[in-house]
Amino acid sequence: KTKMSKELNEDELWGLIDKFNWSLDHDYIRIRGEIENLDLDVANQLREFASEKQGEICSQYEEDWLGEPGIEVSDDGWSDLTAEVVGRGKEFHKNITVEKLQTMAINDTYYENFMYSFQFLYD
Repeated sequence: KTKMSKELNEDELWGLIDKFNWSLDHDYIRIRGEIENLDLDVANQLREFASEKQGEICSQYEEDWLGEPGIEVSDDGWSDLTAEVVGRGKEFHKNITVEKLQTMAINDTYYENFMYSFQFLYD
């Protein structure tokens, strides 16, 4: 029987994401390696947290994405864009706006796809 590691709080989970430094190289394979080194329970907590935070951005800004003038990205692009917001960490996530999302889309300053870092946890 494996012992459950402690429940991490939001600051601890954001701390892990910030430590991955996604903006350094946008390399989800590098980050996956870092996640693989975590306790499996911690890795799963982090996956759930990141997914939840991405979902919040999707919900909060979906009407802006699909509305006028909109945020010019495809469905896949929307997934990449919202994952980018999470990957850039706590402060970026906290301060995201429609205007920032539109600018990222227009300038193509988001990458595929922070959430791929967690894919191995579903296998």
